[in-house]
Amino acid sequence: MKKILLPVDGSPRSMKAADLVRKLFKPEECEVYIVTVIDDEDAVIETNFSMAKVKLEAEPILEKAAGLLDGYVVVKEALAGKGTAQEIIHYASSINAHAIVMTKSTKTAFKRVLGSVTENVVKSAPCIVIIVPEKDF
Repeated sequence: MKKILLPVDGSPRSMKAADLVRKLFKPEECEVYIVTVIDDEDAVIETNFSMAKVKLEAEPILEKAAGLLDGYVVVKEALAGKGTAQEIIHYASSINAHAIVMTKSTKTAFKRVLGSVTENVVKSAPCIVIIVPEKDF
């Protein structure tokens, strides 16, 4: 069974990746691992860090994405750390993902100049990365 990693940030744009998963993969041929990453400085230095707080923040995002994948085997995971791309890459490695399906960055133009999460995932992913097109497919 294929393991598909679906990183989402809660934006409508990131949720379009669930649509692409449905178009590319049948429910009986894959497991979908939905992750959202809380980029939290405290997670690195472990001061005032609460994984319970991270999970509470992430739950609505994960539930929304899971709701779009009715009929699929879904695993939901909240991640925290300094560096969203690094967390996605590490998680993909840990589950031996076959593919990562994600959208382009939803950040502002200034943030994109500094480094896109998507770009960093593409550069270092241990598997295929499928980027959801900007226009409807």
